[in-house]
Amino acid sequence: MKLLKMYLDTDDLVTSSIIAFLIAIVVFVFSIKAFRWLFPESDIDDKGLSSHVWVEKPSYILSDPNACIVCETLTHGSKIRYCDNCGIFVDLGCVKKANKRISCKVLSTNRPSKNFTHHWNKSLLIDVTCCVCSSDDDTDSILGHFFQCLWCRRFLHENCIDQFIQKCDFGIYRKYIIPPFCIKTSNRFKNVSKQTIEKVIHPGWEDWTPLIIFANKKSGNNDGTLIISHFRRLLNPIQVYDVIDCPPEKALDWLKTTQLECVFVLVAGGDGTVAGVLNSIHNLQLKIDPAVGIIPLGTGNDLSRVLGWGTSYSDSDCSGIVNSLDNISVIKLDRWKVNILSNVLKKIKITNTITMYNYLGIGLDAQITLDFHHTRKSPLYLFNSTLLNKIIYVGCGTQQFLEHQCQGLSNMIELYMDEKRIVLPDIESIVIVNIESWGAGVNLWKLGANDGNEFGAQFIDDGLLEVLGIRSSLHIAQLKMGIAEPIRIGQASVIRIKLLQKLPVQVDGEPWLQPKCEFVLKRCNQATVLKLSNILI
Repeated sequence: MKLLKMYLDTDDLVTSSIIAFLIAIVVFVFSIKAFRWLFPESDIDDKGLSSHVWVEKPSYILSDPNACIVCETLTHGSKIRYCDNCGIFVDLGCVKKANKRISCKVLSTNRPSKNFTHHWNKSLLIDVTCCVCSSDDDTDSILGHFFQCLWCRRFLHENCIDQFIQKCDFGIYRKYIIPPFCIKTSNRFKNVSKQTIEKVIHPGWEDWTPLIIFANKKSGNNDGTLIISHFRRLLNPIQVYDVIDCPPEKALDWLKTTQLECVFVLVAGGDGTVAGVLNSIHNLQLKIDPAVGIIPLGTGNDLSRVLGWGTSYSDSDCSGIVNSLDNISVIKLDRWKVNILSNVLKKIKITNTITMYNYLGIGLDAQITLDFHHTRKSPLYLFNSTLLNKIIYVGCGTQQFLEHQCQGLSNMIELYMDEKRIVLPDIESIVIVNIESWGAGVNLWKLGANDGNEFGAQFIDDGLLEVLGIRSSLHIAQLKMGIAEPIRIGQASVIRIKLLQKLPVQVDGEPWLQPKCEFVLKRCNQATVLKLSNILI
Protein backbone atom coordinates (compact mmCIF):
# COMPACT_ATOMS: atom_id res chain seq x y z
CA MET A 1 0.00 0.00 0.00
CA LYS A 2 2.81 2.40 0.82
CA LEU A 3 4.44 1.65 -2.53
CA LEU A 4 1.15 2.29 -4.37
CA LYS A 5 0.64 5.57 -2.51
CA MET A 6 4.17 6.67 -3.43
CA TYR A 7 3.44 6.07 -7.15
CA LEU A 8 0.18 8.04 -6.87
CA ASP A 9 1.99 10.94 -5.19
CA THR A 10 4.59 10.92 -7.98
CA ASP A 11 1.88 11.02 -10.69
CA ASP A 12 0.14 13.90 -8.92
CA LEU A 13 3.44 15.78 -8.75
CA VAL A 14 4.08 15.35 -12.51
CA THR A 15 0.53 16.41 -13.35
CA SER A 16 0.78 19.46 -11.11
CA SER A 17 4.10 20.44 -12.71
CA ILE A 18 2.66 20.21 -16.22
CA ILE A 19 -0.39 22.27 -15.25
CA ALA A 20 1.82 24.91 -13.59
CA PHE A 21 4.04 25.06 -16.70
CA LEU A 22 1.03 25.55 -19.00
CA ILE A 23 -0.39 28.26 -16.74
CA ALA A 24 2.99 30.04 -16.79
CA ILE A 25 3.03 30.01 -20.61
CA VAL A 26 -0.52 31.40 -20.79
CA VAL A 27 0.32 34.15 -18.28
CA PHE A 28 3.49 35.02 -20.22
CA VAL A 29 1.65 35.30 -23.56
CA PHE A 30 -1.13 37.43 -22.10
CA SER A 31 1.45 39.64 -20.35
CA ILE A 32 3.12 40.40 -23.68
CA LYS A 33 -0.23 41.18 -25.33
CA ALA A 34 -1.21 43.42 -22.41
CA PHE A 35 2.14 45.23 -22.56
CA ARG A 36 1.76 45.90 -26.29
CA TRP A 37 -1.81 47.11 -25.77
CA LEU A 38 -0.83 49.45 -22.92
CA PHE A 39 2.31 50.76 -24.67
CA PRO A 40 1.57 50.85 -28.42
CA GLU A 41 4.37 53.34 -29.13
CA SER A 42 7.08 51.18 -27.63
CA ASP A 43 10.26 50.74 -29.63
CA ILE A 44 10.20 47.00 -28.98
CA ASP A 45 8.85 46.34 -32.48
CA ASP A 46 11.72 48.27 -34.05
CA LYS A 47 14.44 46.12 -32.56
CA GLY A 48 16.69 44.70 -35.28
CA LEU A 49 15.27 47.04 -37.94
CA SER A 50 17.44 50.04 -37.17
CA SER A 51 21.20 50.02 -36.93
CA HIS A 52 24.04 52.31 -37.90
CA VAL A 53 26.10 51.43 -40.98
CA TRP A 54 29.61 52.66 -40.15
CA VAL A 55 32.01 53.49 -42.98
CA GLU A 56 35.14 55.59 -43.35
CA LYS A 57 34.45 59.26 -44.01
CA PRO A 58 33.32 59.67 -47.66
CA SER A 59 35.55 61.69 -49.97
CA TYR A 60 32.78 64.18 -50.80
CA ILE A 61 32.77 65.42 -47.17
CA LEU A 62 35.60 67.93 -47.26
CA SER A 63 35.38 69.21 -43.68
CA ASP A 64 38.24 68.09 -41.45
CA PRO A 65 38.47 67.58 -38.52
CA ASN A 66 34.93 66.48 -37.60
CA ALA A 67 33.24 66.52 -34.20
CA CYS A 68 32.24 63.23 -32.59
CA ILE A 69 28.52 63.37 -31.80
CA VAL A 70 29.07 61.38 -28.58
CA CYS A 71 32.07 62.96 -26.85
CA GLU A 72 32.09 66.24 -28.86
CA THR A 73 35.84 66.05 -29.51
CA LEU A 74 37.36 66.93 -32.87
CA THR A 75 38.68 63.90 -34.74
CA HIS A 76 40.20 63.52 -38.18
CA GLY A 77 41.69 60.99 -40.57
CA SER A 78 41.23 57.26 -40.08
CA LYS A 79 40.01 57.71 -36.49
CA ILE A 80 36.58 59.00 -37.57
CA ARG A 81 33.60 56.86 -38.61
CA TYR A 82 30.52 58.00 -40.52
CA CYS A 83 27.03 56.43 -40.53
CA ASP A 84 25.93 55.94 -44.13
CA ASN A 85 22.24 55.97 -43.13
CA CYS A 86 21.86 58.92 -40.77
CA GLY A 87 25.03 60.96 -41.44
CA ILE A 88 26.56 61.25 -37.96
CA PHE A 89 30.28 61.23 -37.08
CA VAL A 90 31.88 59.36 -34.18
CA ASP A 91 35.46 58.54 -33.32
CA LEU A 92 36.48 54.90 -33.16
CA GLY A 93 36.32 54.77 -29.37
CA CYS A 94 32.70 55.95 -29.30
CA VAL A 95 31.20 53.58 -31.89
CA LYS A 96 29.75 51.21 -29.28
CA LYS A 97 28.37 54.11 -27.22
CA ALA A 98 26.74 55.60 -30.34
CA ASN A 99 25.11 52.26 -31.16
CA LYS A 100 23.52 52.23 -27.69
CA ARG A 101 22.66 55.91 -27.21
CA ILE A 102 21.79 57.25 -30.69
CA SER A 103 19.13 55.59 -32.82
CA CYS A 104 19.61 55.42 -36.58
CA LYS A 105 17.00 55.67 -39.33
CA VAL A 106 14.45 52.92 -38.79
CA LEU A 107 13.74 50.81 -41.87
CA SER A 108 10.44 49.32 -40.75
CA THR A 109 8.14 49.81 -37.77
CA ASN A 110 4.79 48.61 -36.46
CA ARG A 111 3.90 52.07 -35.22
CA PRO A 112 0.84 53.62 -36.89
CA SER A 113 1.44 56.58 -39.18
CA LYS A 114 -0.32 58.98 -36.81
CA ASN A 115 2.35 58.29 -34.17
CA PHE A 116 5.37 58.66 -36.46
CA THR A 117 7.29 61.69 -35.16
CA HIS A 118 10.41 63.53 -36.29
CA HIS A 119 13.77 61.84 -35.81
CA TRP A 120 16.07 64.65 -34.64
CA ASN A 121 19.85 64.35 -34.74
CA LYS A 122 22.46 66.97 -33.99
CA SER A 123 23.58 68.72 -37.16
CA LEU A 124 27.17 69.63 -37.93
CA LEU A 125 26.10 72.16 -40.56
CA ILE A 126 26.38 75.84 -39.73
CA ASP A 127 25.00 77.71 -42.75
CA VAL A 128 21.34 76.70 -42.19
CA THR A 129 18.15 78.39 -41.03
CA CYS A 130 15.75 77.33 -38.28
CA CYS A 131 12.25 76.48 -39.57
CA VAL A 132 10.59 77.97 -36.47
CA CYS A 133 12.39 81.22 -35.68
CA SER A 134 13.94 81.71 -39.17
CA SER A 135 17.23 82.53 -37.48
CA ASP A 136 20.62 81.28 -38.60
CA ASP A 137 22.31 82.12 -35.29
CA ASP A 138 24.73 79.41 -34.22
CA THR A 139 26.33 79.88 -30.82
CA ASP A 140 28.32 76.65 -30.54
CA SER A 141 31.37 76.41 -32.82
CA ILE A 142 31.64 72.61 -32.54
CA LEU A 143 28.14 71.13 -32.71
CA GLY A 144 25.94 74.19 -32.75
CA HIS A 145 22.37 74.30 -31.52
CA PHE A 146 20.89 72.98 -34.74
CA PHE A 147 19.10 69.66 -35.07
CA GLN A 148 17.95 68.03 -38.32
CA CYS A 149 15.15 65.53 -38.90
CA LEU A 150 16.49 62.48 -40.74
CA TRP A 151 13.26 62.16 -42.73
CA CYS A 152 11.95 65.61 -43.66
CA ARG A 153 15.47 67.19 -43.62
CA ARG A 154 14.28 70.30 -41.73
CA PHE A 155 16.61 72.21 -39.39
CA LEU A 156 15.58 73.51 -35.97
CA HIS A 157 17.31 75.07 -33.01
CA GLU A 158 17.38 72.77 -30.01
CA ASN A 159 15.17 75.20 -28.09
CA CYS A 160 12.68 75.43 -30.99
CA ILE A 161 11.92 71.70 -31.27
CA ASP A 162 9.12 71.79 -28.68
CA GLN A 163 7.41 74.60 -30.63
CA PHE A 164 7.36 72.61 -33.90
CA ILE A 165 4.67 70.10 -34.91
CA GLN A 166 5.69 66.66 -33.65
CA LYS A 167 4.34 64.50 -36.48
CA CYS A 168 6.75 64.17 -39.42
CA ASP A 169 5.39 64.74 -42.94
CA PHE A 170 8.60 63.38 -44.63
CA GLY A 171 9.34 66.71 -46.33
CA ILE A 172 9.60 67.69 -49.98
CA TYR A 173 10.56 64.17 -51.18
CA ARG A 174 7.64 62.52 -49.40
CA LYS A 175 6.11 61.20 -52.66
CA TYR A 176 9.25 59.09 -53.33
CA ILE A 177 9.80 57.73 -49.79
CA ILE A 178 8.45 54.40 -48.54
CA PRO A 179 7.70 55.25 -44.88
CA PRO A 180 8.78 52.69 -42.26
CA PHE A 181 5.19 52.06 -41.13
CA CYS A 182 4.35 50.79 -44.66
CA ILE A 183 7.17 48.23 -44.90
CA LYS A 184 7.50 44.62 -43.85
CA THR A 185 11.08 43.38 -44.23
CA SER A 186 12.24 39.94 -45.32
CA ASN A 187 14.22 39.12 -42.17
CA ARG A 188 14.13 41.51 -39.24
CA PHE A 189 17.14 39.91 -37.52
CA LYS A 190 19.41 40.09 -40.56
CA ASN A 191 22.13 42.73 -40.93
CA VAL A 192 20.52 46.08 -41.81
CA SER A 193 22.58 46.49 -44.98
CA LYS A 194 21.31 43.07 -46.19
CA GLN A 195 17.61 43.79 -45.61
CA THR A 196 15.14 43.63 -48.50
CA ILE A 197 11.47 44.55 -48.74
CA GLU A 198 8.91 41.77 -48.40
CA LYS A 199 5.67 43.77 -48.50
CA VAL A 200 4.63 47.40 -48.95
CA ILE A 201 1.32 49.01 -47.99
CA HIS A 202 0.18 52.22 -49.68
CA PRO A 203 0.40 55.12 -47.17
CA GLY A 204 -2.62 56.85 -48.72
CA TRP A 205 -0.61 59.84 -49.94
CA GLU A 206 -1.62 61.62 -53.14
CA ASP A 207 0.68 61.05 -56.17
CA TRP A 208 2.81 58.60 -54.16
CA THR A 209 5.47 57.06 -56.42
CA PRO A 210 8.02 55.01 -54.47
CA LEU A 211 11.56 55.33 -55.79
CA ILE A 212 14.06 52.44 -55.78
CA ILE A 213 17.78 53.06 -56.35
CA PHE A 214 20.27 50.57 -57.81
CA ALA A 215 23.92 51.59 -58.06
CA ASN A 216 27.05 49.87 -59.30
CA LYS A 217 29.95 50.85 -57.04
CA LYS A 218 32.48 49.86 -59.72
CA SER A 219 31.08 52.02 -62.53
CA GLY A 220 32.87 55.13 -63.80
CA ASN A 221 34.85 57.00 -61.14
CA ASN A 222 33.41 54.85 -58.32
CA ASP A 223 30.65 57.44 -57.92
CA GLY A 224 28.22 54.60 -57.18
CA THR A 225 29.35 54.55 -53.54
CA LEU A 226 28.61 58.26 -53.16
CA ILE A 227 25.18 57.91 -54.78
CA ILE A 228 24.26 55.06 -52.43
CA SER A 229 25.31 57.18 -49.45
CA HIS A 230 23.35 60.26 -50.62
CA PHE A 231 20.13 58.38 -51.38
CA ARG A 232 20.22 56.45 -48.10
CA ARG A 233 19.82 59.79 -46.36
CA LEU A 234 17.24 61.23 -48.77
CA LEU A 235 15.03 58.10 -48.78
CA ASN A 236 14.42 55.08 -46.58
CA PRO A 237 17.78 53.20 -46.65
CA ILE A 238 15.96 50.00 -47.61
CA GLN A 239 15.09 51.64 -50.95
CA VAL A 240 18.78 51.81 -51.95
CA TYR A 241 20.80 48.82 -53.19
CA ASP A 242 24.23 47.98 -54.54
CA VAL A 243 23.68 45.65 -57.52
CA ILE A 244 26.81 43.70 -56.58
CA ASP A 245 25.58 42.89 -53.06
CA CYS A 246 21.86 42.52 -53.80
CA PRO A 247 20.58 41.32 -57.21
CA PRO A 248 17.77 43.57 -58.55
CA GLU A 249 15.49 40.57 -59.04
CA LYS A 250 15.66 39.82 -55.30
CA ALA A 251 15.29 43.46 -54.27
CA LEU A 252 12.16 43.95 -56.44
CA ASP A 253 10.48 40.63 -55.67
CA TRP A 254 7.96 42.43 -53.39
CA LEU A 255 6.36 43.99 -56.49
CA LYS A 256 4.77 40.61 -57.26
CA THR A 257 2.47 40.88 -54.25
CA THR A 258 1.92 44.64 -54.15
CA GLN A 259 -0.67 46.39 -56.31
CA LEU A 260 1.06 49.68 -57.11
CA GLU A 261 0.30 51.50 -60.34
CA CYS A 262 3.49 53.57 -60.44
CA VAL A 263 6.99 52.73 -59.18
CA PHE A 264 10.17 54.48 -60.35
CA VAL A 265 13.60 52.84 -60.48
CA LEU A 266 16.83 54.82 -60.94
CA VAL A 267 19.92 52.88 -62.04
CA ALA A 268 23.33 54.42 -61.37
CA GLY A 269 25.81 52.74 -63.69
CA GLY A 270 26.79 52.12 -67.28
CA ASP A 271 24.80 50.55 -70.11
CA GLY A 272 25.59 47.05 -68.82
CA THR A 273 24.21 47.79 -65.35
CA VAL A 274 21.06 49.34 -66.82
CA ALA A 275 20.51 46.32 -69.07
CA GLY A 276 20.93 44.01 -66.07
CA VAL A 277 18.19 45.81 -64.11
CA LEU A 278 15.86 45.86 -67.14
CA ASN A 279 16.41 42.11 -67.56
CA SER A 280 15.66 41.48 -63.87
CA ILE A 281 12.37 43.37 -64.15
CA HIS A 282 11.51 41.35 -67.27
CA ASN A 283 12.26 38.08 -65.46
CA LEU A 284 9.86 38.99 -62.61
CA GLN A 285 6.94 38.97 -65.11
CA LEU A 286 5.02 41.72 -63.31
CA LYS A 287 1.58 42.96 -64.32
CA ILE A 288 2.88 46.54 -64.32
CA ASP A 289 6.62 47.09 -64.76
CA PRO A 290 8.34 49.88 -62.82
CA ALA A 291 9.67 52.69 -65.02
CA VAL A 292 13.47 52.87 -65.18
CA GLY A 293 15.57 56.03 -65.30
CA ILE A 294 19.35 56.37 -65.45
CA ILE A 295 22.11 58.09 -63.51
CA PRO A 296 24.98 57.77 -66.04
CA LEU A 297 28.22 56.44 -64.55
CA GLY A 298 29.63 54.40 -67.43
CA THR A 299 31.97 55.20 -70.31
CA GLY A 300 29.51 55.30 -73.22
CA ASN A 301 26.12 55.88 -71.54
CA ASP A 302 24.32 55.59 -74.89
CA LEU A 303 20.86 54.74 -73.53
CA SER A 304 21.18 57.55 -70.98
CA ARG A 305 21.87 60.02 -73.80
CA VAL A 306 18.82 58.89 -75.77
CA LEU A 307 16.52 59.14 -72.74
CA GLY A 308 17.78 62.63 -71.84
CA TRP A 309 19.64 61.74 -68.62
CA GLY A 310 22.90 63.16 -69.93
CA THR A 311 26.40 61.85 -70.47
CA SER A 312 27.79 61.82 -66.93
CA TYR A 313 26.91 62.24 -63.26
CA SER A 314 27.60 65.69 -61.83
CA ASP A 315 25.14 66.37 -58.98
CA SER A 316 26.85 66.92 -55.62
CA ASP A 317 24.12 65.61 -53.29
CA CYS A 318 21.58 63.85 -55.59
CA SER A 319 18.80 66.31 -54.73
CA GLY A 320 18.95 67.62 -58.31
CA ILE A 321 18.38 64.09 -59.60
CA VAL A 322 15.24 63.70 -57.48
CA ASN A 323 14.02 67.16 -58.51
CA SER A 324 14.42 66.19 -62.18
CA LEU A 325 11.74 63.51 -61.74
CA ASP A 326 9.18 66.32 -62.07
CA ASN A 327 10.21 66.62 -65.74
CA ILE A 328 9.96 63.03 -66.90
CA SER A 329 7.62 61.07 -69.14
CA VAL A 330 7.06 57.31 -69.17
CA ILE A 331 7.78 55.74 -72.58
CA LYS A 332 8.41 52.30 -74.09
CA LEU A 333 11.68 50.81 -75.34
CA ASP A 334 11.82 47.77 -77.64
CA ARG A 335 13.37 44.71 -75.98
CA TRP A 336 15.05 42.29 -78.42
CA LYS A 337 15.87 38.63 -77.94
CA VAL A 338 19.13 37.48 -79.49
CA ASN A 339 19.09 33.71 -80.03
CA ILE A 340 22.51 32.16 -80.65
CA LEU A 341 22.26 28.78 -82.41
CA SER A 342 25.42 26.68 -82.16
CA ASN A 343 26.35 23.15 -83.21
CA VAL A 344 28.07 21.12 -80.49
CA LEU A 345 28.09 17.98 -82.61
CA LYS A 346 26.82 17.51 -86.15
CA LYS A 347 23.28 16.67 -85.01
CA ILE A 348 23.10 18.53 -81.68
CA LYS A 349 22.17 22.22 -81.62
CA ILE A 350 22.33 24.46 -78.56
CA THR A 351 20.43 27.74 -78.28
CA ASN A 352 21.60 30.50 -75.96
CA THR A 353 19.41 33.57 -75.52
CA ILE A 354 20.46 37.04 -74.44
CA THR A 355 18.59 40.35 -74.40
CA MET A 356 19.49 43.49 -76.33
CA TYR A 357 18.36 47.08 -75.75
CA ASN A 358 20.97 49.27 -77.45
CA TYR A 359 22.94 47.59 -80.21
CA LEU A 360 24.78 44.50 -81.43
CA GLY A 361 28.15 44.68 -83.17
CA ILE A 362 30.17 42.06 -85.05
CA GLY A 363 33.73 42.64 -86.17
CA LEU A 364 35.86 45.73 -85.64
CA ASP A 365 33.82 47.64 -83.03
CA ALA A 366 33.39 44.44 -80.99
CA GLN A 367 37.14 43.72 -81.20
CA ILE A 368 37.96 47.21 -79.88
CA THR A 369 35.48 46.73 -77.03
CA LEU A 370 36.94 43.28 -76.27
CA ASP A 371 40.50 44.68 -76.14
CA PHE A 372 39.24 47.45 -73.84
CA HIS A 373 37.66 44.93 -71.43
CA HIS A 374 40.83 42.82 -71.38
CA THR A 375 42.82 45.94 -70.48
CA ARG A 376 40.44 46.79 -67.62
CA LYS A 377 40.89 43.30 -66.17
CA SER A 378 44.67 43.58 -66.28
CA PRO A 379 46.59 43.80 -62.95
CA LEU A 380 48.13 47.02 -64.29
CA TYR A 381 44.69 48.68 -64.38
CA LEU A 382 44.92 50.42 -61.01
CA PHE A 383 42.58 53.43 -61.29
CA ASN A 384 38.91 53.30 -62.29
CA SER A 385 38.31 56.59 -64.09
CA THR A 386 35.94 57.58 -66.90
CA LEU A 387 38.64 59.75 -68.51
CA LEU A 388 41.20 56.94 -68.29
CA ASN A 389 38.69 54.52 -69.83
CA LYS A 390 38.20 56.83 -72.81
CA ILE A 391 41.96 57.12 -73.32
CA ILE A 392 42.31 53.32 -73.22
CA TYR A 393 39.45 53.01 -75.72
CA VAL A 394 41.24 55.33 -78.15
CA GLY A 395 44.38 53.24 -77.74
CA CYS A 396 42.50 50.04 -78.57
CA GLY A 397 41.08 51.68 -81.70
CA THR A 398 44.56 52.78 -82.78
CA GLN A 399 45.79 49.20 -82.37
CA GLN A 400 43.09 47.95 -84.75
CA PHE A 401 44.03 50.68 -87.25
CA LEU A 402 47.44 49.03 -87.47
CA GLU A 403 46.40 45.35 -87.32
CA HIS A 404 43.12 45.19 -89.35
CA GLN A 405 42.05 41.95 -87.62
CA CYS A 406 38.51 42.12 -89.07
CA GLN A 407 39.38 42.97 -92.66
CA GLY A 408 37.16 41.14 -95.17
CA LEU A 409 34.24 40.72 -92.75
CA SER A 410 31.76 40.48 -95.63
CA ASN A 411 33.27 37.08 -96.49
CA MET A 412 33.06 35.85 -92.87
CA ILE A 413 29.31 36.35 -92.31
CA GLU A 414 25.96 36.02 -94.09
CA LEU A 415 23.21 38.59 -93.42
CA TYR A 416 19.45 37.99 -93.83
CA MET A 417 16.94 40.79 -93.23
CA ASP A 418 13.29 39.68 -93.02
CA GLU A 419 14.47 36.40 -94.63
CA LYS A 420 16.09 38.20 -97.59
CA ARG A 421 19.80 37.59 -98.22
CA ILE A 422 21.78 40.85 -98.28
CA VAL A 423 24.99 41.25 -100.26
CA LEU A 424 27.43 43.12 -98.04
CA PRO A 425 29.96 45.73 -99.21
CA ASP A 426 33.61 45.69 -98.14
CA ILE A 427 33.35 46.40 -94.39
CA GLU A 428 35.18 45.54 -91.17
CA SER A 429 32.18 45.85 -88.84
CA ILE A 430 28.42 45.40 -88.95
CA VAL A 431 26.32 47.24 -86.37
CA ILE A 432 22.64 46.61 -85.57
CA VAL A 433 21.13 49.47 -83.53
CA ASN A 434 17.88 49.88 -81.60
CA ILE A 435 18.52 53.39 -80.25
CA GLU A 436 19.79 56.67 -81.71
CA SER A 437 23.18 56.52 -79.99
CA TRP A 438 26.19 54.28 -80.56
CA GLY A 439 29.83 54.51 -79.50
CA ALA A 440 29.28 57.19 -76.80
CA GLY A 441 26.89 59.49 -78.62
CA VAL A 442 27.11 58.86 -82.39
CA ASN A 443 23.72 58.85 -84.15
CA LEU A 444 24.70 56.52 -86.98
CA TRP A 445 21.34 56.33 -88.73
CA LYS A 446 20.93 60.10 -88.82
CA LEU A 447 24.52 60.61 -90.01
CA GLY A 448 23.76 58.57 -93.13
CA ALA A 449 20.42 60.23 -93.88
CA ASN A 450 21.76 61.84 -97.08
CA ASP A 451 22.88 58.60 -98.73
CA GLY A 452 20.01 58.65 -101.25
CA ASN A 453 18.20 55.60 -99.82
CA GLU A 454 14.52 55.90 -98.92
CA PHE A 455 14.75 54.33 -95.48
CA GLY A 456 12.39 55.35 -92.68
CA ALA A 457 13.25 57.32 -89.56
CA GLN A 458 14.59 55.56 -86.47
CA PHE A 459 12.49 55.09 -83.32
CA ILE A 460 13.11 53.10 -80.14
CA ASP A 461 9.60 51.60 -80.07
CA ASP A 462 8.76 50.84 -83.72
CA GLY A 463 9.69 47.14 -83.79
CA LEU A 464 12.48 47.74 -86.32
CA LEU A 465 16.25 47.46 -86.12
CA GLU A 466 18.65 49.50 -88.23
CA VAL A 467 21.65 47.75 -89.85
CA LEU A 468 24.82 49.65 -90.76
CA GLY A 469 28.35 48.91 -91.94
CA ILE A 470 31.69 50.45 -90.92
CA ARG A 471 34.76 50.32 -93.16
CA SER A 472 37.68 50.69 -90.72
CA SER A 473 38.89 52.08 -87.40
CA LEU A 474 39.69 55.35 -89.21
CA HIS A 475 36.06 55.39 -90.35
CA ILE A 476 34.97 55.01 -86.69
CA ALA A 477 37.09 58.01 -85.71
CA GLN A 478 35.55 60.07 -88.52
CA LEU A 479 32.04 59.02 -87.46
CA LYS A 480 32.72 60.14 -83.89
CA MET A 481 33.81 63.55 -85.21
CA GLY A 482 30.75 63.75 -87.50
CA ILE A 483 32.78 64.16 -90.70
CA ALA A 484 31.84 60.86 -92.37
CA GLU A 485 28.74 58.79 -93.10
CA PRO A 486 28.16 55.13 -92.21
CA ILE A 487 26.99 52.58 -94.76
CA ARG A 488 23.24 52.23 -94.20
CA ILE A 489 22.18 48.69 -95.15
CA GLY A 490 18.51 48.72 -94.15
CA GLN A 491 15.77 48.19 -91.56
CA ALA A 492 14.08 44.94 -90.54
CA SER A 493 11.97 43.32 -87.83
CA VAL A 494 13.75 39.94 -88.02
CA ILE A 495 17.48 39.64 -88.64
CA ARG A 496 19.61 36.51 -89.11
CA ILE A 497 23.39 36.52 -89.23
CA LYS A 498 25.50 33.43 -89.89
CA LEU A 499 29.05 33.49 -88.55
CA LEU A 500 31.23 31.36 -90.82
CA GLN A 501 34.19 31.52 -88.40
CA LYS A 502 35.09 32.72 -84.90
CA LEU A 503 34.53 36.49 -84.61
CA PRO A 504 34.34 39.17 -81.88
CA VAL A 505 30.76 40.10 -80.93
CA GLN A 506 29.33 42.66 -78.52
CA VAL A 507 25.81 43.24 -77.22
CA ASP A 508 25.17 46.47 -75.29
CA GLY A 509 28.88 46.90 -74.63
CA GLU A 510 29.49 43.34 -73.36
CA PRO A 511 32.00 41.64 -75.76
CA TRP A 512 33.14 38.06 -76.33
CA LEU A 513 34.69 35.83 -79.01
CA GLN A 514 31.92 33.82 -80.67
CA PRO A 515 32.65 30.57 -82.57
CA LYS A 516 30.79 29.64 -85.74
CA CYS A 517 27.04 30.04 -85.15
CA GLU A 518 23.81 31.72 -86.26
CA PHE A 519 22.26 34.82 -84.65
CA VAL A 520 18.49 35.43 -84.81
CA LEU A 521 17.17 38.80 -83.60
CA LYS A 522 13.44 39.22 -82.89
CA ARG A 523 11.51 41.68 -80.74
CA CYS A 524 10.43 40.14 -77.45
CA ASN A 525 8.33 42.92 -75.87
CA GLN A 526 8.90 46.43 -74.54
CA ALA A 527 10.56 47.81 -71.42
CA THR A 528 9.13 50.77 -69.50
CA VAL A 529 11.62 53.63 -69.17
CA LEU A 530 11.74 57.24 -68.00
CA LYS A 531 12.61 59.98 -70.48
CA LEU A 532 13.87 63.25 -69.05
CA SER A 533 12.51 66.31 -70.84
CA ASN A 534 15.22 68.72 -69.69
CA ILE A 535 18.72 67.72 -68.60
CA LEU A 536 18.94 69.11 -65.08
CA ILE A 537 21.78 67.00 -63.74
